Amino acid sequence: MTLLDRYIAGEIAKAFVLVMLALVFVFSVLDLIKQLDDVGSGSYGFLDALLFELRMLAPRALDLLPFGALMGTTIALSLLAHRGEIIAAQAAGVSELRIAWSVLKSAILVLLVAVLLNEFVISELHQEAARQRSLSLSGSLVTRVDGGFWIFQGNRLIHINQVRHGRVPVDIDILEMDETRRVNLFIHAQQADVSDPNRWLLKDVLVKRLKGPTLASERIASMHWESYMTTDQIGLLELPPQTLSPTQLYDYVRYLRGTGQETSRYDLTLWQKLTLPIAVVVMVLLAIPAAFGTPRSTSVERRVIAALAAGLLFQIATQVIANAGLVLQLPPALTTLVMPVVTAVVALVLLRRVRS
Repeated sequence: MTLLDRYIAGEIAKAFVLVMLALVFVFSVLDLIKQLDDVGSGSYGFLDALLFELRMLAPRALDLLPFGALMGTTIALSLLAHRGEIIAAQAAGVSELRIAWSVLKSAILVLLVAVLLNEFVISELHQEAARQRSLSLSGSLVTRVDGGFWIFQGNRLIHINQVRHGRVPVDIDILEMDETRRVNLFIHAQQADVSDPNRWLLKDVLVKRLKGPTLASERIASMHWESYMTTDQIGLLELPPQTLSPTQLYDYVRYLRGTGQETSRYDLTLWQKLTLPIAVVVMVLLAIPAAFGTPRSTSVERRVIAALAAGLLFQIATQVIANAGLVLQLPPALTTLVMPVVTAVVALVLLRRVRS
């Protein structure tokens, strides 16, 4: 990196970090207030709510990355322009395109780190936060052991050894007891489809029934089983799609398609994750025109307010188009790319105007 690249990257980094800290703090406090409604449910206390918010810091920062990139870049470039440093660079023979490329290089570096963290670190933190919250809300009826779960339901005891793709229970043991607490039914399933939370479809099943002194065994390809699980207990098994990494989502979508199940909601979430890097680059591109023009023709405050409005419009429009796409059954690739493409066109038009 040249001296110019390092200087611009440093200025953007300072503004970006401050903006992200402020955004994450505000949204975390707002969500903590919302979490207080659940305090007292099961064993969920204020400390649990606080720990949940701490675990959610990194996932929340990732969600806010496009907006933070827009605001941080706009603030940094507006200050550079206001101090006349952009004009000084141009007077020294540095073109607008060269300055824009310096800005984009900084964004791409941050983006690569974020993508790697999302795949290997952030998604794990998000899943852990969701599971621990559901575990606490479930109270003493659920115990977690070595990554699996023991769930107590009256005369039934359920053990789930593992949850694949964030939503598919595997290696399941179900024990039913009579009034003397003696086991009279044992069911082992290799896997379960929990798309209907109250009526599981167990697959590759071994059933053992105690009839008097006789133990009868039977193997069944699949069978339905009434789970009677609470919403919070189901939350341990069915992680929201937003908590999964892109790779996990892709694997889960393939699993759903292989079993003939609906995938539209998961397809949309997968494409939202895949297009996040594009959204960040587009937001930075939209901020670049703030560096050019007459330094004092537009105040820093007005440029920041304009960026704030643009960022909010982008977020709202993206969500509206995504929801409309689900209703109208449009391809998720189309609905997730509409706003980044439109915004990129607007950014390029603005860049062309400031260069002319």
